[in-house]
Amino acid sequence: MQAQPQDYARAIYELALETWTKQLAAVQEALAKNGALSVAANDPATGVDERLELLDAATAGGLHETVRKFIGTLIEEGQLDQVESILIELDRLVQRRPERQLAHVTSAVPLTRGEQEALRATLVDRFGSDLDFKFDVDAGLIGGVHLRVGDKVIDGSVAGKLSALRDRLAA
Repeated sequence: MQAQPQDYARAIYELALETWTKQLAAVQEALAKNGALSVAANDPATGVDERLELLDAATAGGLHETVRKFIGTLIEEGQLDQVESILIELDRLVQRRPERQLAHVTSAVPLTRGEQEALRATLVDRFGSDLDFKFDVDAGLIGGVHLRVGDKVIDGSVAGKLSALRDRLAA
């Protein structure tokens, strides 16, 4: 069976986006894995070019010029933290899927596969099936889980409860 024009067009489309997807993912991963880099890259007291150099150095092979300009725009706008959401939206557009929300789950300790699956099921029941999941660990939570789905936040962490208690006692 011969390939159809739409097959070739799709292949070109995917190849054109490959650089963007890989490089944005590399930036997002570098920021997620290196807290010091994330702080420095988001520091408005540091020039945009200096922050771009940090991200360029943290990305294997450096940033492609068009991606670098785009990341520079995100830095200027104070939206470098949007890289992950941009990647999800880009993937959705490529796949022509309905809009999905990111369920960002942060726990004090790594969750087991069973705990992740149970949490997925609970969140799908509550927010619907159009969810993408991201699981992170932050020991600073002390215990419990912090959830963010779209603009909704559920803070069941010990650190969050202590903060709320401190606020109540200060009032």
